[in-house]
Amino acid sequence: MGTNIPGRRIDNGETFYTDWAPRGGDCALLRAQMLVKASASGSIRISLETRSDETTGTPTMDTYYPTSAPKLLVLSSVGVGTAIYLATAVANTPARGFKEQVRFKVTTYGGADGEYWVIRLFPPGFFDNSTTGS
Repeated sequence: MGTNIPGRRIDNGETFYTDWAPRGGDCALLRAQMLVKASASGSIRISLETRSDETTGTPTMDTYYPTSAPKLLVLSSVGVGTAIYLATAVANTPARGFKEQVRFKVTTYGGADGEYWVIRLFPPGFFDNSTTGS
């Protein structure tokens, strides 16, 4: 996924999505950086969304959350945040991770009118989960 947002201003109450891109593996390491926080107490919440390929009929979409708490990548102060997304296993089935395409969803939380943030999104590092056979 070639998505690299080098710095984008996000106003309070705004939600934005990146373009859909092919996944690079079943699992991912997500990194984001808050460069400017012009907010007293608000934060930025980042998640990954995944969907099946558009060519396979009606694409199905899910919001995909990090494996460990917190269940969203939350940036509440200037600095870098990281979240890991691992494929989940269901009894007697292969591990399930990202579908064919992924995108970022970025939202604001708890801010006030006129407040804003500037964040940087790094391309996720995709990898495949290794599991034992079922």
